[in-house]
Formats: sequence, C-alpha cells, structure tokens
Amino acid sequence: MSDEQAAAGGEDTTPAATVIALDASAPESFDSAERAVASLVAAREKVGIPAESADDATAEDELSDEDNAAPPEEATGEDKEADPAEKPPLELPRSWTKDRAEIWAKLDPATQEILLEQDRKASIDVRNRQNELAEERKAVQAERAAAEKARQQYESQLPALMRELESVNQQAFSDIKSMNDVVKLQAEDPFRFQAWQVHQMRLQATKAETDRVTKENEAAQQSKWVEHVQAENAKAVEFIPELADKDKAERLTLRVARELLPDLGFKDSELAALANGKEKLSIYDHRIQRLFADSLKLRDIQNAPKAVVKPDLPPVQRPGVARAPGSDKAALVQSLTDKLSSSGSERDALELLIAKRASRRAS
Repeated sequence: MSDEQAAAGGEDTTPAATVIALDASAPESFDSAERAVASLVAAREKVGIPAESADDATAEDELSDEDNAAPPEEATGEDKEADPAEKPPLELPRSWTKDRAEIWAKLDPATQEILLEQDRKASIDVRNRQNELAEERKAVQAERAAAEKARQQYESQLPALMRELESVNQQAFSDIKSMNDVVKLQAEDPFRFQAWQVHQMRLQATKAETDRVTKENEAAQQSKWVEHVQAENAKAVEFIPELADKDKAERLTLRVARELLPDLGFKDSELAALANGKEKLSIYDHRIQRLFADSLKLRDIQNAPKAVVKPDLPPVQRPGVARAPGSDKAALVQSLTDKLSSSGSERDALELLIAKRASRRAS
C-alpha cells in the first residue's frame, strides 16, 4: 500500500520519512559517533532539514540502540576516573630504605609516580652500566689470559732454543775453541766466519733473554713468598698471642731456631732455604712427624684431669713444752694417791686402782 492510500483510508497519518543520502565521499564506516553525526547533519542541510532536527533525530536514533542505551561514561567506565582513596598505595622505590616509608606516605600520588619512574629509569641505567662493566671485565680477563698464555709459551720455548743453538754450535763450529782459531777462520774462510759470528750473536741474545726471564720469575716468586709469609704470620698471631709483641716474638723465634729445630735435626742451610721459600719440605718428613707427636703429648698433658695433692704437713703442736708419753696418766695416779691419803675413802681407793691399771697398760 502506498503512503497516499494509507492516508486516505485514515489508517496512518504519519508523514513519510525523508530518505537522506550521504555524500559520495563519506566512508563506509565511521571510527567515532561524532564523525557519523557530523556527516548526517551535513547531508540533512543539503536537503533543507535544519540542523537542530538532525541533532534531535540523531540523538533519538542513538538512544533507541540497545548498545548506546547507557551514557558512554557509565557503559565503559574507561573515561571515568576512579576515586583516589580506592587506589592501592604505591610501593616504596627500590633505592629508598624502609626508614623513609613515613616520608613516602606523606607525598601525593602524582609525586610518588614521578619518583617511581625516575627510580625505575635509574635502576635500568645502573643495570646497563653493570652489564657493560661485566662485559669489559670479561674482555680484559680474556686478554690477560691470552697474554699470559703467550708469555708462558714463549718462556717455555727459550730453554729449548738455547739447547738447539748450543747443539748447532758444537756441530758446525766445534773446531773454533780459541781466539787464534777465530782469527784463522776470518783470514781463511770469511763466509764461514760471518756465519759463526751471526750464530754467536744469536747465542748471546737468547742467553740474555733467558737470564732476563729467569730473574723476573725469581722476583715474582719472591714477592709471592713475602705475601705468603705475612699472611701466615697474621694467622699465627690468632693462635699464639705472644707473637703480637715484637720482643716476645723475637725471643720465641730465637728459641725455636736455637733449641727446637736443631734438636729435631734441621741444618742451618736447610733452615735458611726454608725461610726463603727455596726448600720444599714434605709433611712426611720425620722431623715434622716428631713435631706432631710432641704436640699431641702436650695436648694430652693439658687436657689431663688435675689431681688433688694433699699437703704433707706435720701434726699441729700446741704452745708450751711438749709432755712425755704417759705423763698425764702418771700425774693422775699421783693426784689420786694424795687424795686417798687425805680422805681414806673406799671410793678414792677404787679410782686410784683403776688409774694405776690404765697407766700400766699404756706403758
């Protein structure tokens, strides 16, 4: 049914909707609602519809859609900022110590975020620098190891080269033993003389280099030995406090050198070589084993229980002249005799008899 027929029949009096065509340059889809509304308004203006009506119609169309029923802010929640009170507190920066937590809590969130970002960048920079230094250190160590290996290889070849040159000298120039032989060689065979001279120069240069390397190695070994002695002496002080005192340490060292070591069988030459690190001493050396045995005996003595010794003292003497044995009983008999003579009682006679018998048993 057409629109005119519907209106004549009285069924629908609503005016027919106007079809609006978008501009040919309009895209097939819009990336935002604002651009879609602007394009629709422009198209309505071309057909003579006011912009207000376009806005109202657009608003009605948007509100009729289920997806846009709610306001954009309420639908997505992305543009609406959360309440600052609901945000969890930011953690303390890694470079800050815990005693600064109170100061950190007083800062506003914006300042905290700035400080956290700076701390994060500083930590990354420090890690990068540490990694760079570690790589440089590895490179330096690798170069040193390569140089040390090359040096050792060079030094190890010097003795072999010296032996080879000496062997060639014995084989090719064994007839040249004195200066007269050299003069004769120069006069009779200049070319062989020149070869001999070059060979002697090589011998001298190789020997000088060998001597230089030997001296350097000896100096390095001596330096290491001094460091070893100092470190061991420092450890010895922990167990032997007397060594911390210079005078006591000197006296103790002299006693060891004069009394103990010679008694064990060490010679002066051996002691000097041991003191300089040139002498090697095995732990199985019989003198070292004697030291171990003596040390164990001393430890047993120190750990033995202490025996209680009773003093052997003479009996206690009372003041005055010492009485002879039995003098007390004799005095008692004499006293009872005098008493009986004066009293004449039977009781005193009985006591006198008992005292006499006791005196005879004691004698």
